[in-house]
Formats: sequence, structure tokens, C-alpha cells
Amino acid sequence: MFIKVTQSGNRRYAQLVESFRNEEGKPRQRTVCTLGRLEAGGEVDTLIASLRRAQGVAPAASTLEGLRFTDSRHAGDVWALSELWRCLGFDDLASS
Repeated sequence: MFIKVTQSGNRRYAQLVESFRNEEGKPRQRTVCTLGRLEAGGEVDTLIASLRRAQGVAPAASTLEGLRFTDSRHAGDVWALSELWRCLGFDDLASS
């Protein structure tokens, strides 16, 4: 058995195909089942994830795999008090 990729229009599908020999001994192929459309997040991806879980393999890394922390601004006391002052509306009192 093997996986065969077929196309219908602009969509691609994965099929499970079996090779066998007919009564005359000639090699033939028969489609056992269609596994689903080949697209990101499609049926085939779901099937692969299910098979990996059944095998006991940890799920694949999330889409955040390449994400890393680079830098951040310091939120110091002065900035925090300034924001609190503004949120409470005290800056309007000072301008009147």
C-alpha cells in the first residue's frame, strides 16, 4: 500500500492505494480509500495528528514554534504613575 496524490480541478487529494496482480498476473492498482484534501489544516492533517496520538507521539509544535522573546520596554514607576494619573483624569484637573 502507498499514498497517491490525485488532482481534481485545483484541489489535491490523498488516497490510500493498494497494488495487486489480476488473474492474468498483470500489475494493477485499486484505491482503498480517499484520505481527504491536501491543504493546510485539512482532513489529512487531522488524520496525521490522530495517528501520531494513537502512536503515543507528542503533538507537533504549534505555529508559534519560531517565536522568541527579543526585548521589551521597561515599565518604570514614573510611566506607571503617569498612566494612572491620566486614566483617573487628573491631567484635566491640572489644565483648568
